Amino acid sequence: MTTLDINPSTTGTDVDYAIYDADQHYYEPADALTRHLEPQYRSVVKWADIGGRKTVIIHGKQLTVVPNPTYDPVGAPGSLEVYFRAENHDAKELRDIVTMQPIQPEYRDRDLRIAKLDEQGVEQAWLIPSMGLGIEEMLQEDPESAIAVFRAYNRWLDEDWGYDRDGRIITGPMITLIDVGAAEEELDRVLALGARMIIMKAGPVASPHGRPSSPADPKYDRFWAKVAESGTLVAIHAGDAGYTKYLADWGESPRYTGLKSTPLTEVLSVAIERPIFDMMAAMICHGLFDRHPALKIATLELGAAWVPELHRRLRVTYGKTPQLFRRDPVESFREHVWIAPFYEDNIANLRDVHGADRILLGSDWPHPEGLATPRGWIGDFVDLGEADMRKALRDNQKALTGR
Repeated sequence: MTTLDINPSTTGTDVDYAIYDADQHYYEPADALTRHLEPQYRSVVKWADIGGRKTVIIHGKQLTVVPNPTYDPVGAPGSLEVYFRAENHDAKELRDIVTMQPIQPEYRDRDLRIAKLDEQGVEQAWLIPSMGLGIEEMLQEDPESAIAVFRAYNRWLDEDWGYDRDGRIITGPMITLIDVGAAEEELDRVLALGARMIIMKAGPVASPHGRPSSPADPKYDRFWAKVAESGTLVAIHAGDAGYTKYLADWGESPRYTGLKSTPLTEVLSVAIERPIFDMMAAMICHGLFDRHPALKIATLELGAAWVPELHRRLRVTYGKTPQLFRRDPVESFREHVWIAPFYEDNIANLRDVHGADRILLGSDWPHPEGLATPRGWIGDFVDLGEADMRKALRDNQKALTGR
């Protein structure tokens, strides 16, 4: 690949190489869930007009992971930066901070997105679902339909974007373990089509019987063995993890509503830090990495604030009961898990705790809670020093995908 022309970052700090972006998004078209959905499942997904607004109904429930599933208009990239950097000094509501715009063609068109990556100075981007990140929890009571909708979505994704056509855009088909046999079949199918990465939600595996299980339960080992042996990266991204049910114990609504939250919801971080902390702890403590030492996990749009505390808890627990572990759990965590911090996180602290070779840049472009341009974040990596900065901005992701 030829070196891309580098556009200066908006921070005034830049590097002379193209960066890799582990967290960009596409916006799904109206038929993403239904274009390839088998006829017997067509009633599961419907568009409806509610209060004068078009929305998606899945299994009789309104999709709430995104406020407007038509994405037209949609929040402009980076327009919520002041909010997420905790600099909302004027106490504005989200609706008064975000800037809305018509949906841009590069949000849905692959060729135009490649041109945008060239403009951004991004050599490779991982493209992640938007609406797709909210559907698993809505279908947990109907595993058969969940598998069918995921399969249809993954076929749409391959058709419109491809899983990896040229190393510039890597997409992840979505996989749910709600039916492990079907998960294995879908994994085999997408790997045969060139998938290098799969997308999974944070949190336990949903169950129609109301008793979730750990993703590290040995009953899933054949699936994980396939993932590990194929060298496939597992990307775990923020979405509806089902954790809002815990808010009901504190007198709040358990309804998942994306960016809308109450102060307690924000403090408890039931959509971000809590589910990924618990999932990584379960994977380590339940021995998943011991049984499958080639597994590689990347956590995206889940920040890094939870990482030091998990290190501390693993270290303390290992000091108390080393006989319950096959190896040092802190080292297991470091070896198997890559972290994409938020731009409001202290990246130097993350490096000191988790290692420079386990940091990824994830701009969240073009979501409004992300950055206006991926290279606009480069200045926040300067404290790493030149060598570690290049690892985080480029080399770590390149090593993970081999492209």
